Amino acid sequence: MTGSLRWRLAAVTVVAGAFQMAVPFLSLRAGRSLSDVIIVVLAGIAAARFGRRIGVERGRRRAAVTVAAISTALWAVADALLLVNEIHPAPLASTAGAALSVVAALLLPVGMHLSSPPMRVAEGLRGLLDVAAVSGAVLALTWMYVLEPARGAVDGIFSSGYTAALIAPEIIAVAVALVMMSRHLPEASGDGPRLLGSAAVVLAVAALLGLRNQVVGDPWYTWGGGAGFVLAAGLVMLAGGARAPESAPAGTHRHFAGRWVILPYVPILLAVVTTAAELLRDDTLPAPVVWVLLVTFTLILARQFMTVAIVGRLAITLERQQAELTYQAHHDALTGLHNRAAFNDLGRRMIETAGGGAVLLLDLDGFKPVNDRLGHAAGDDVLVTVAGRLTGAVRPGDLVVRLGGDEFALVLAEPATADTARQVGARVLAAVAEPVETHGERVAVGGSIGLATGAHPLGELLRRADIAMYDAKAAGKGTIRSYRADAATTLPAA
Repeated sequence: MTGSLRWRLAAVTVVAGAFQMAVPFLSLRAGRSLSDVIIVVLAGIAAARFGRRIGVERGRRRAAVTVAAISTALWAVADALLLVNEIHPAPLASTAGAALSVVAALLLPVGMHLSSPPMRVAEGLRGLLDVAAVSGAVLALTWMYVLEPARGAVDGIFSSGYTAALIAPEIIAVAVALVMMSRHLPEASGDGPRLLGSAAVVLAVAALLGLRNQVVGDPWYTWGGGAGFVLAAGLVMLAGGARAPESAPAGTHRHFAGRWVILPYVPILLAVVTTAAELLRDDTLPAPVVWVLLVTFTLILARQFMTVAIVGRLAITLERQQAELTYQAHHDALTGLHNRAAFNDLGRRMIETAGGGAVLLLDLDGFKPVNDRLGHAAGDDVLVTVAGRLTGAVRPGDLVVRLGGDEFALVLAEPATADTARQVGARVLAAVAEPVETHGERVAVGGSIGLATGAHPLGELLRRADIAMYDAKAAGKGTIRSYRADAATTLPAA
C-alpha cells in the first residue's frame, strides 16, 4: 500500500470515527439522514471512478470494474431512497432502498473476485470449502448474538423471515470477501481487491450490528454500527481510485503465501472462543449453533485433507523434478553418459578414495568426415552407438564420460594399474572400430587413447592423458599411448 493511499485510508477512518462520536448527539432522523448523505456522496464518487475505468480496462478487469460500478451506483441510489424516507416517510422507498443495499453488498465481493487473477480448479474448490466454512462460523456468531435474541422480539422480526433474508447475503458476502482477501495478491497492485473486500466485510458487519441493535432495543449506531456504513462507503471510494492488480499466474502459492492467509480463520477462531464462553456461562448452546459448528469443522477437515493431498502431490512432483534436474546436471543429453561436471565430481572422488588411479582419454578417428558427409544426425547416431559400446567394454564401477564433441574419458575403479588400463583400452578400441549402421550406410570410425596413471589429482591425470592421446594420434592413430614426460615437448603444436 502506497503512502498516499495510507493517508487517504486514515482520513476515511477519521471521518467514520467522527461520525460515530457525533451521532449520539443528533436526533434519530438527523443521524440517519447525515449517514445517508455521506454514503450517497462517497458511493457516488466510487461509482463515477469505476465507471470511467470501464472503457480503459479489458477482459476480466473490465468485468470487475463494471460490477463494482453497478454495486456502488446501486448503493448510492439505495441510500438516496432511504434519505427520502427519512425526510418524508415513504415505505416503498424504504423497502426499495433496503433491497438495493443487499444487492449492492452482494456485488462487492463479486467485483473483488473478478479483479483478482483467475483460479485453477483445485484452487477454486479449496476456495469454495473456505467460503462454506467461514459462512458457518459467521452464522454461528450471528445466531448467538442476533437470531437467538430475535426469537423473543415482540415485533416478530425473526418469525417474519426478514432476519433470515437479510443475514444470508451478508454472511455470504463476509465469507467470500475474507477468502478472496486471503489469496496472495500482488503487494503493489492488490490494494483495489483488498479495499473492496474490506468494504464488503465492514458493510456486512455493520448491517448485522444494526439488526442486533434493533433486536435488543439499542440505538442503531451502537457498537460502531453508524461508523461501519460510512467506513465501508469510504473504502469503496478508495478502491475506485486504486489501479487494477497485475496479472499473476494461478497456483497453489496463492493459498499458502502472504500475510493475509489467516483472514478466513479469524471468524472461525471467534466462533470457537465465543461458544466456549457461552458454554462456561450457561452450560448449554442452542441446537442450531451446535449443528452449524459441526458442519463447519467438517468442512475445515475436508479442506485440510485436500491441502494435505495437494502438498503431498507437490512434494512428490518436486522430488521427481529434483531427481530429473540432478540427472540432467550430470549426464550428457545426447548419449546419456556422464558429462564433464560428473567427471570432475565423481572422478575426483574415485581418485581421492583410491589414492590415485587411471584416466583414459579417447578421441575418435575419422568422425569428422562422417559428420561432414552424412550430416549431424548421422554423427549423433555414431556418438550414441560409441557411447553404448564404451559402457559395454569397461568394468563395473568404471566411469565413462563424454567430455564434449567426439572426446570421451574413462576413470577406472580399483584396481587401476597400467596393465589393467591397457586391457580396458584395448577392448574400447576394438569395440569402437566395429562398423556403425547409420542413414542406410555402414561407416567406420576408430579411436586414439591416451593413458595416464599414478597417485596424482584428477586434473593432472587428465592433462597427462591428453598429452598421451596426441602422442597416440601422432603414432598413427588407432592405438594407445601412455604418458611420457618428454611427449609434450616433442609433439607438434596443435
